[in-house]
Amino acid sequence: MTQTIERLENMKRTYERGWLLLLLGAVIAAGGALNAVAQAPPSRPAKVGDLQLVASLMSDQPAGLAITDSGRLLVTFPRHDGPVAFTVGEVKGGQVVPYPNAELNHPTKARPADALFSVQTLLVDASHRLWMLDTGTLQFGEPPVKGAAKLIAVDLGTDRVVRTVVLPSEALVPQSALKDFRFDFHRGQGGTIFITDSAPGFEALIVLDLTSGHAIRRLTGIPAVSAQPGHTPIVGFEPLLKRPGKADEQGPAKPWLVGLNALELSADGKTLYFSAFTGRRLYSVSADDLSNPAFDDGKLASEVAAVGDVGMGGHFALGASGDLFFLNIEQNAIFRRAVDGRTQAVVVDPRLMWPDTLAIGTDKYLYVTTSQHDRRPEFHGGAELRRRPYGLFRVFVGSGPATARWR
Repeated sequence: MTQTIERLENMKRTYERGWLLLLLGAVIAAGGALNAVAQAPPSRPAKVGDLQLVASLMSDQPAGLAITDSGRLLVTFPRHDGPVAFTVGEVKGGQVVPYPNAELNHPTKARPADALFSVQTLLVDASHRLWMLDTGTLQFGEPPVKGAAKLIAVDLGTDRVVRTVVLPSEALVPQSALKDFRFDFHRGQGGTIFITDSAPGFEALIVLDLTSGHAIRRLTGIPAVSAQPGHTPIVGFEPLLKRPGKADEQGPAKPWLVGLNALELSADGKTLYFSAFTGRRLYSVSADDLSNPAFDDGKLASEVAAVGDVGMGGHFALGASGDLFFLNIEQNAIFRRAVDGRTQAVVVDPRLMWPDTLAIGTDKYLYVTTSQHDRRPEFHGGAELRRRPYGLFRVFVGSGPATARWR
């Protein structure tokens, strides 16, 4: 009898321990599940916007871009690697052909004003002329050839050169690196052109009077136009560093820093916006004071205002609604900055491998080139990682270009 009672008590204890273990397991499982839920990220799309491929470019590394009212697409191929097949081309039937012809795309030091050396940026004005900013260089990083830095305008109806404006010597420095430009045909008797020069240590805004041909350099070397150290760009999931890869290159990898690059003129012509390529800050200055040669440069520098943050990128585009579109190379993205300062992503897409230049068409699409610049050999110990084709894309933004000052 005693043994029977002991067996019953043992069974009871075993039963109770089993329930306790089962309950403990349930609690642990529940806690783990709650922990997993707590650590799960919020819902977030991998892409933003409907990015559409317009053309695959099998030629040299592209940069600048322009689109005409009729939808013609023009693209530039600067001399980043020395010789190029042509520096300005038109996309036709999926192919890119020299524009306006092959002859103009063959530079010669004997007649530097009569041929294109290395075109960085393009703009189409309201008179249907294509303006091309020629840096005048035969190799990226080298000084411009004397008399070769210029603006050339081509009539898009006849595809013939109708105007050449050679930049005067006072507009340039030995290491001038011309990047972007905007024109204002309402300023001055014959119009004014604003140009960015990212010459290392001598970055400046160039103001060119189209009537006299004279130019002035403004805000040279101030912090707002200079490359800002202290922040290494992250592009393609790795630091963007110049890595020695040749026998004559010594030393550790260094951050890639570039100063003044992008600029944009407000629709009313009163304000010029600009940024350093790796500076990530948007600045503004009075266009009236900037273009007035009698206005003291020191006082002008004190008037420069920090407007807000922008991504690392080298180009802006202004919509008819006043929205400022800017690039963010680190995020493979394009953003829109509204007139009230609010910023939102227009498109985020891994195919935007170094989005380079923007252009807004009358079809209310925003067009963009991708150059894969971060995959160049100097960032990978001499290894060439760029792969053709390069992409030309578009995304609908619901606004045409702001061209009020282009008439």
